[in-house]
Amino acid sequence: MAENKRYIIMISGRQIEVNQEIYQAYYGIERHARTLDEKDQCHGLALYSNLDTPELSGEAMIPDRDAVSTEDAAIARILCETLHRCLALLPESDRKLLQAIYFEGLSERELAEQSSVPQSTVHDRRRRAIQRLKKFF
Repeated sequence: MAENKRYIIMISGRQIEVNQEIYQAYYGIERHARTLDEKDQCHGLALYSNLDTPELSGEAMIPDRDAVSTEDAAIARILCETLHRCLALLPESDRKLLQAIYFEGLSERELAEQSSVPQSTVHDRRRRAIQRLKKFF
C-alpha cells in the first residue's frame, strides 16, 4: 500500500508529483522556516523591512555606527585649528622636527640619519618640543 502512495507538492500553484525523499526534504525545509519565523515572533524580533515606506526603506533608517557625528567632526576641526595655531608659536626648528615626525611620518632614527645627529638628540628635542606645545595648548 505504501508503494502506491503519491507524494505531491505545490510549486507556483501547480501540483507536482515527487518521490517520498523529495517530499520529505521539501516539507522539512518549509517546516523549519516556519519554526524559525515562530521563534522570531515569540522573541519579539522586528524586521527593518516592516518599517519600509514608499519613500524610504527600513534598512536606510539603521544608524551608521562608523559614521562620524557632526559634533565629533566639529570638535576635531577646532582641535586641529588650535593645534596648528600652537605649532605656529613654536620655534622653527621645533616646528620642523614635529612636522617631520608627526605629519611626514619619519621615525626619530630616520630623522637623525638625515640631520646627522644622534637619535637620542632627536628624541630629546622631540620631547622638549612636545612639552612647549603642551604649554601653548
